[in-house]
Amino acid sequence: MEAKLAKLYAWYGTHARPKAPKRTPVHYQMAFEDISFPSSCNEKVCLRGWLIPVENPKAVVLLCHGVDANASCLLHKAKILNEVGFSTLLFDFRANGRSDGAHGTLGLREKNDVLGAIAYIKSRSDTKNLRIFALGESLGGSAIIRAAAESVHIEAVVSEATFATLEDAILQRLAPLGKLGLRVYERLVHLAKTEYRVDIKDVSPEAVVAQISPRPILFIVCDWDILCSRKESERLYAAAKEPKQRWNAPRSLHTFACFANPKEYRKRVTEFFLKQI
Repeated sequence: MEAKLAKLYAWYGTHARPKAPKRTPVHYQMAFEDISFPSSCNEKVCLRGWLIPVENPKAVVLLCHGVDANASCLLHKAKILNEVGFSTLLFDFRANGRSDGAHGTLGLREKNDVLGAIAYIKSRSDTKNLRIFALGESLGGSAIIRAAAESVHIEAVVSEATFATLEDAILQRLAPLGKLGLRVYERLVHLAKTEYRVDIKDVSPEAVVAQISPRPILFIVCDWDILCSRKESERLYAAAKEPKQRWNAPRSLHTFACFANPKEYRKRVTEFFLKQI
């Protein structure tokens, strides 16, 4: 039983999700450029996305999606940022959407995908001199925090519904199974190492978030989030150094603060980035 459940959970978290986007920037009346670039660290993984420019941009904001999603899920946030003068770059993580890759790694090598996006921005004549900010949801928030801990090119971070550690995030999802869940987790750790070359304990935003300081970070906590517990959010916030902010978005499910509180979300995120200019 434990082995079968572990394989099921591993499959859900890592299986490839190729999908043509149902929506593109055109649906939001935004001009865009189809782009592609490699993940970093000499990985032969081609990532695909969109660069959505504005005239005389204040900065470029990198937007990163969560599990079981792709860049099209962030188009509404790109629209919000474009309207206040930010260019945006959205891309599909490995094994998601239009990007290549046999499987995802639950945030481990997705960090390299973020670093690849940063290198791409720095390689273009029209964006290389722009400041770079970043916003990530859930797994995307984890990848951005871990990338920002390594790259000073990310000058400001919005982390939305992000887990403190992948270990805790998985245990949270297995908690309803009681003692069986703990046995499944042990099997899952072994399976991740042997089949996916992923050490679950290596994916820990909590361990590196302090390295982002003195660059600012805004944490958005979804008040009704059952996937990323309040305890995890509090630990991640406590581990970060100043300057840091936190907004507990009321009546919001996991990553849905933008929909539950659209006016407040727009105000807090845009003001946070605009203050960094």
